[in-house]
Amino acid sequence: WPHVTYSEVRNAIFSPSYKKAPGPSQITYSALRLAWQADATPIYLLISRCANTGFHPHLWHKTIAVALRKPGKPDYADPRAYRLIQLEECLGKVLEAV
Repeated sequence: WPHVTYSEVRNAIFSPSYKKAPGPSQITYSALRLAWQADATPIYLLISRCANTGFHPHLWHKTIAVALRKPGKPDYADPRAYRLIQLEECLGKVLEAV
């Protein structure tokens, strides 16, 4: 595996919108950014070691499925009138981005 750089991890945290919905842990990108600014080293070490060893923690795979109504559908009793979205853990998304 190529080694993960400090700037890759930083970009993975700061590139997505801070408004993105968090996963089950409720840790948002805003919280990750504040933690990065306070002390980036533990976050960098965690993400880089996971990436370098190919390890993806199971807790970061957990998602929340949300059904959203599609606008303008005549019958909301029909399952096709809904769109499912998956809310993934932000740390998992950061790891996947690097």
